Amino acid sequence: MKKQFLSISALFLLTVSTSFSQNFSLSVNDSLTGFDEKTLIDAAPYRGITAEEMPIYIAVHRREFIKQKYNLRSAEEPKVDYSKLAVAACVNEDFEEASLSSPVPGTITVTTPNAINGWTVNGGSNSAWGATGNCTNTSFMTGVPNPVTLIAPGWAGYVDPIIGASYPIYSVFGNTTTTYPGATSANGFNCYGDWFIQLNNATPGSSVNQLRKSFVVTPSNVFFNFAFIAVAQTGHCCCDNGAIRILFKDCLGNMLATISNYSVTAPAGTGCTPMGNCSSPSTITSFPASSVGWAYNKWEYTSIDLSLWMGQCIVVQVTAVDCPYSGHGGYAYFDAQCAPTKISPTGINSISNYANYKLYPNPNSGNFYIEINKEINNGELELKNILGQTIHRQSVKKGNNPIKTENLAKGIYNYSVLSNKEIISVGKIVIE
Repeated sequence: MKKQFLSISALFLLTVSTSFSQNFSLSVNDSLTGFDEKTLIDAAPYRGITAEEMPIYIAVHRREFIKQKYNLRSAEEPKVDYSKLAVAACVNEDFEEASLSSPVPGTITVTTPNAINGWTVNGGSNSAWGATGNCTNTSFMTGVPNPVTLIAPGWAGYVDPIIGASYPIYSVFGNTTTTYPGATSANGFNCYGDWFIQLNNATPGSSVNQLRKSFVVTPSNVFFNFAFIAVAQTGHCCCDNGAIRILFKDCLGNMLATISNYSVTAPAGTGCTPMGNCSSPSTITSFPASSVGWAYNKWEYTSIDLSLWMGQCIVVQVTAVDCPYSGHGGYAYFDAQCAPTKISPTGINSISNYANYKLYPNPNSGNFYIEINKEINNGELELKNILGQTIHRQSVKKGNNPIKTENLAKGIYNYSVLSNKEIISVGKIVIE
């Protein structure tokens, strides 16, 4: 470990020296002047830093200190033009194509970035991300995935060796209509399909694995439904622990406005700021795993409305990370499904037949009609601007409904038809 620390320090100092060689010379003493290493070491036991992790822990914080002191920036992440990779609709978002080549139950080890049709999987390390990188880093990985596994648990469910037999894991989404009866009691809701994915594993080592999908939003995939489980070794603070992060971006790499980002890891202990819950949204609950010193969340089941980005290319990015000091592990399970409507844990809501809803004329001046050819309960038409703000809402019913809006600026708006507060049809309208 001492030898490893010396090599890391040498590399770190070489990087600093190279960065400044064209402007002025920088001595080691000058660069670390003001760095309070004693306070950092005193805080280490409260942050769960083990003796084996200590050299890397100090090196990471030294690097952070230098970067802040001299306003250094990490090398720019390589860019990917996702728009050239995107398909017109979701492909294999539920991983069910694995059944074409492998029996159920079974597992498939993913060893290359493009091994899963419709997805890209890459791996790397978070040892250079800094002390808060697990919370703040949004970049994409470029290395070979390791370890990543597709899992088909079968009727008995998959028993994770860390979580234990009290929570067997089932595939949440799939293109089959068969439900697993055991999932109703074990996972809390009916589960479908056969396959889901595991990113990372229980072996610590500053490992990162990332799953990405890009697609164009259409009426057939306006909702992205997904579920995830994070399994993390406890002991560190929120941004030091292993974790899962799920981000939604456009295909230029910008975060999608108005959409929540999801993350969860083990709760932070005494001496951490903040203490306790380390999840976003904060309602996600962690449970002690059967293996001492680990925590997990049960399948977190949610749905993202992408109607504001109709016709645009978006990226879903799922990242599972270890702690950055190589001593604590973290991994995650993930499953997804694109749909024209929101899917609830109790079953699929009524999927819209888009022939039943007609909005005309389009474009228009703000006055138009919505024709509904079927009975709906507590029907509403809702208009939203590009910021996701609702700017018009009115009741609608079966038949031809005149819609009159006032003082709407020229532009493109998103409309939704709702029944009992559930979206059953979506589209875009142009005001000119």
